[in-house]
Formats: sequence, structure tokens, C-alpha cells
Amino acid sequence: MVRRRTQEDEEEIIRVPAFDNSDLIAKFKRTLTGRLFHPDGRRNNKFLFDFDKDEDLEKVLLKRPCHFNKWSFALERWTPTIKEDFPNTIPFWAYVVGVPIHYRKLETFESVGKALGAFDKADMEGSRVGVFLNGDIPLKFECKVGFDNGDVAKVTIQYEDLYRHCFSCKRISHEEGTCPELNEE
Repeated sequence: MVRRRTQEDEEEIIRVPAFDNSDLIAKFKRTLTGRLFHPDGRRNNKFLFDFDKDEDLEKVLLKRPCHFNKWSFALERWTPTIKEDFPNTIPFWAYVVGVPIHYRKLETFESVGKALGAFDKADMEGSRVGVFLNGDIPLKFECKVGFDNGDVAKVTIQYEDLYRHCFSCKRISHEEGTCPELNEE
């Protein structure tokens, strides 16, 4: 059997021997890493912030979601990873509009929060959920919520501090005028 060589076959992997990098990991323990979802013509859309004190780092994390030029960006604690999509998590408060008053319980808001992303907390009085969203996937702005007795309610989602996004594909990486999913027709 003859197999054609591909470019991947020819690409050599340089093997690095085992070494201790615990000093580097310790060095970045008070570092936040961020990633812009809207590249704005930049090749490198990642950045780091170093802190002297844990308290200062925590204060910055509490101010999320973060924006630059009205574009949302992810900001997370640095971890030793080489994933291209890290960081990608953005915390948002999301208003859940349309929940009937007799279903405004923690279970309802937690279920909606889990459908949006990773549920963090609920504010039933304010009719909103705190969620951690993956900035690489489309946002949800409407959903149906089904209850144990068969009732179904349509709810809308309004994200607090969300400024720019695409109204067609629901992503935060661009606006509708530059949506790659739209064609000339």
C-alpha cells in the first residue's frame, strides 16, 4: 500500500525533555489573562495583567464583564494552558423577562441560567441570573421554559452591560454588518 505524504507527516515535533517549571507557574499566580473576541485588526488578541496583591486581582475580577471600546472581552485568572480559546468565559447578569409570577423560584432561574451557560447565582426579586458565558458561542435571547405540570412559558433574555454583538448570528465577536454568516442575497 502506497500512502502519500502530507505536510503534517513532514512537520517535525521538537521534543523537550522534562523540566521543573514550578517557578514560572508560581510567578504568574497573581496574573489575569484576557482575550478580545473582536480582533479589530490585531493578530494577537490576548494580554496579561500582573498584580502584587491577591486583593487587587480579586477587585478587578469583581468588576466584570469587561469592555474595550464597547466590545466585551474575557478576563480570567491565568492558568498553565496552551488552549487557543482560553480565556473565553465572561460573567453576565441576565434579566429573564416573562417568567410568570407563580414560577419565580430558584429552580426556574437556575434552569434558565444553566441553559445560557454556567449558572452562578440568582436574583429572583430582580428577575435575573448571574451566569458565566462562553464568549465563543452564540448568545441566547429567547427560550422556552417547561414546568413539571406541562406549562411552557416563552422568556426573553436581556444581558446587562452587553453593548455590541451580531443581531444575526448572536455572537459577540462582530456586528451584523460584518457577519461571516450573511451573504449578498
